Amino acid sequence: MDDDESASQTTVYTPTHTTDPHFSTAKTYFSIDGGGVGTAPEKGGTYMIRDLDSGRALTLEGGRLCLKQDAGTNGGWRWECVETHDGWLGFREAVSHRYLGRDNKGGFYANASKFAPWETFVLRPLKAGGYNLMAIHWWTFRRIGISSSGKFIEVESESQAVRWEFIEV
Repeated sequence: MDDDESASQTTVYTPTHTTDPHFSTAKTYFSIDGGGVGTAPEKGGTYMIRDLDSGRALTLEGGRLCLKQDAGTNGGWRWECVETHDGWLGFREAVSHRYLGRDNKGGFYANASKFAPWETFVLRPLKAGGYNLMAIHWWTFRRIGISSSGKFIEVESESQAVRWEFIEV
């Protein structure tokens, strides 16, 4: 056997997650259905921001925010975490480069191309799991909630707010 023959007969072990189409991780599939490992977002990371109760992800679709169970491999659901020099967090959608922020009409959108004070958030961890995303509103904080029509709105109480989880992708 010469060197060329022995090289072509070398056994190479491939990890299961690279070959099994049923293997699911947050880094490879959008629809996690109760799986995935939530984490606290950090500057420079990219995350799926998911409603912990419904399992649907915050998605920018056609310029509008919505919750989607499965957006496939297209963009709209990958959020890059950014941070101001004084510690405020922000989230920029990876394809459009638009920031999640307040619309000054009691709602939220992802329309701003610049990271300004209206696009800053703090996270409040919840005992039941997940986080409230909170934006400054004059001298108070407002959480992100969802109206009966599906619009993202400012809410005052924890019980009205969405419990979010952040899954690094």
